[in-house]
Amino acid sequence: MVSKKKSSSTNRSPVNKKTSSSTKRPIKSRTQVGPKAERVSVDDWLKEFNKRIKEEEYDVARKMVQDVRGVSRWQKLNLLSSVAANEKDLKLCEDLMRQAIREKDCKPLVKRNLAGLLVSLGRMNEALPFCQAASKEDEDDLKALQLYLNCLLDMGQGEQVLKVTEKALKKYPDDKAVLIARASALRSTSQEEKAEIEIDALIEKFPDEPVVHRLKADLWGDRDSTIAIKYYDRALEASQKNAGMNDPAIEWNMSLHLLRTRDLKRGWPAWEQGFHKVVGTMGRNLPPRVRNLPRADEIEKIDKNKWTVVVAEQGIGDQVLFMSVLQDFINDYGKVILVCEERIHPILERSFKGLEIAAPGITFDWEESEIQKNGYLPLGSLPGKYVKKIEDFAKYRKTFFKANGTKYKRYRAHLQKLAKGRPIIGISWKGGYWAIQRKTKALQLENWKAIFNKNALFVNLQYGLISEDLDYLKDNDLNIICFPKVNYRTDLDDWLAIAAACDGIISISTALVHFAGAIGQKVALIMPEKQGPWILGLEDKQSVVYPNVRIYRREKGEEMSNLIEKVASIIIE
Repeated sequence: MVSKKKSSSTNRSPVNKKTSSSTKRPIKSRTQVGPKAERVSVDDWLKEFNKRIKEEEYDVARKMVQDVRGVSRWQKLNLLSSVAANEKDLKLCEDLMRQAIREKDCKPLVKRNLAGLLVSLGRMNEALPFCQAASKEDEDDLKALQLYLNCLLDMGQGEQVLKVTEKALKKYPDDKAVLIARASALRSTSQEEKAEIEIDALIEKFPDEPVVHRLKADLWGDRDSTIAIKYYDRALEASQKNAGMNDPAIEWNMSLHLLRTRDLKRGWPAWEQGFHKVVGTMGRNLPPRVRNLPRADEIEKIDKNKWTVVVAEQGIGDQVLFMSVLQDFINDYGKVILVCEERIHPILERSFKGLEIAAPGITFDWEESEIQKNGYLPLGSLPGKYVKKIEDFAKYRKTFFKANGTKYKRYRAHLQKLAKGRPIIGISWKGGYWAIQRKTKALQLENWKAIFNKNALFVNLQYGLISEDLDYLKDNDLNIICFPKVNYRTDLDDWLAIAAACDGIISISTALVHFAGAIGQKVALIMPEKQGPWILGLEDKQSVVYPNVRIYRREKGEEMSNLIEKVASIIIE
């Protein structure tokens, strides 16, 4: 049986190797050959069982379980799962617990333990239904409740956390994990004032708890990375004091703020913590079958005659950003396969010399294949190998994508015919970073209304569901050129060609900026808030990666519509 240590809403607990029993009835144990069995108490039997496990006599412990009488099948499976856990055979441990919970008389405790195991492996989405069921079936199981809240937070279900904690705090008003979960949920649902009040109360109540200081840092991170880093450092100090090591989850949350403030020396190592299992699904995710290979940057010497697999990660825009150093990586590593979505393959085939490209399906057989290979690297880990300080970006500040020439000419001719000598301006008004941050007011199309008074031909480059936005433009007699037969999410080759066919682009920070920037297109990037994607820094006026991307930041108190009109005047006139 696997149980969990007391967990918080952010820390994952390791598998607890001790066992317990749900019954106090005497049990029978066969200690000798023959029909007669010895009757022993549960406590005595468990004491002997735990002793065998402690002394690593796993075969003896298994034999005890096989021979014992008077226990249910689920109990035997649960005890065997404990043996497997102590042997560190977590796959078998999981399988045994899954068998146990199929038994009708199985106790909720096993579901909780299974959830705990899955959480410890970073598989939060799989753990969620088990800890939810365990918490519902046994409302007195605090550990099941804590696991449930932990999983909900990891899956971004802040509203549900608030509902669950409202009831839970009546029963556990002082439980640290429940209180932390509630404060986390308030922040994740953009209730910043309430979150700050509760977080400050938690700091006073639990001054030595790293997670509380991390929450305070996360809250400041939405406003000011410089201040946030100070709180992250406090959280790391508390982590060192409590556990003797830095908490990977704190370092991960801190990483983008370090990169934004251009502390690359600390930022890149912290960025790598995104793969730690305690970070869960909120970090950097790769297929487990790939991670079974060695990392290519951890082997002594690279053999250029062997293959190195680079696996794409993060959003498609970030992938483009990471590819700014890809050609140097190919030159250094020799035979490189980039595993990425098929929609971007045509662009990459034109843009990089010596690169092999494959769809994600190749990873299913890669580990077992006889192909000679060095190992793998996540695409997002490439910049940290080549950009050690901010000045190093200058070497890579150049075009590295090529648009489809035939498609470009066709779209360019079509737009020039419609423009009749006017500038051709592509626009994209929503999505990307600020949509994730729920800064919806900054993204409203009404803010862009004034630019349509400019003497230009406007081209829609906005991807996603925009039918309501297009209806708004039509109802207000605001003309924009659309290509309804082109799906900008999937037809990236056409989307890039249309972007290239414009004279310039005005956009907030979305994938469009990365794609257009990578081909050298002129882009005016609108910053609706002070804090933006880390690559834009805090005060940068020009992109450090793309040669023709300029950054326009909204001044304090400035209306978004005024900023957009000002930028349009600069770009168009």
